[in-house]
Amino acid sequence: MSEFIPNSEIYSQPPSGDPPSVEPADPREPVRVMLIGTATGMELVIAHLHSIGFAEPRAWSKPQLDPTTGQPMRILTKWIRR
Repeated sequence: MSEFIPNSEIYSQPPSGDPPSVEPADPREPVRVMLIGTATGMELVIAHLHSIGFAEPRAWSKPQLDPTTGQPMRILTKWIRR
């Protein structure tokens, strides 16, 4: 089973470009978590997820509108080992 990489940094996309042929492929995979709801509701969930060690509050995106529903949303990208 895959494990989450410890949340000690703000996660971003891996470096672009093809890895050198002598190195193995990146063993990580991005998984995105989306919260959609009121600003208050999202802040409560983010605070709870932080309290259980899932993610730092600053790792979440700034609030934006969900293109499908028009509701506020925030996104977190976690990197897991394959």
